Amino acid sequence: MVVERTAREVEAVEGLLRPYLSPQLAARLRAEPAVAELGGEERDVTVLFADLQGFTAFSERHTPAEVLAMLNAYWEKTAPVVLGEHGGMIERFAGDAIMVVFNAAVDQPDHPLRAARAALALQRAAEELAASEPGRPRFRVGINTGPAIVGNVGTAEQRSFTAIGDTTNLAARLQPHAEPGQVVIGQTTLEAISGHARAEPLGELEVKGKAEPVAAYVLTGLG
Repeated sequence: MVVERTAREVEAVEGLLRPYLSPQLAARLRAEPAVAELGGEERDVTVLFADLQGFTAFSERHTPAEVLAMLNAYWEKTAPVVLGEHGGMIERFAGDAIMVVFNAAVDQPDHPLRAARAALALQRAAEELAASEPGRPRFRVGINTGPAIVGNVGTAEQRSFTAIGDTTNLAARLQPHAEPGQVVIGQTTLEAISGHARAEPLGELEVKGKAEPVAAYVLTGLG
């Protein structure tokens, strides 16, 4: 009887913790427990950053409870798009921002195209929600493709599974150059999806942390 009660307790705790862990990562940890160790491996990934332009102004006009409700409404609408429909791994929610990595915990040879499709779908889902209330913030999205170290960073007590490197940094730097409702992609992402993408050049951008300007494009659609 004691064993049965303990098993129920373990199952209950796992149920509480499950939403804090990517389903992709959870599945891989079950299959490969060594993945939980600190450190990582180099993989080609595509990283998507999105944040809500106008979030600060919205927060000034609303109570904290209303701001939280707005954020959760957006995430409820958009997270299933990038997570379930297009197979992204949500690395983190950071208030009004989200980081999603493709080809991280599972193999996805078409990861640049997955990310592009997810970004456009995210914007469509968010626009539907924004239309219900004038003055809502709107997403800006940046995407970049390239090598990164994928694995665990932190301590023995607490850690995060993430993608680290210049590829991730540039995705984060491209995102502020998007207008609300836009998706901005880097050169490597455009080259990877060139047979599918409709894009408009933004020119050479000066971005923090890069010695030279970088080419960027507004993704307007996919064939």
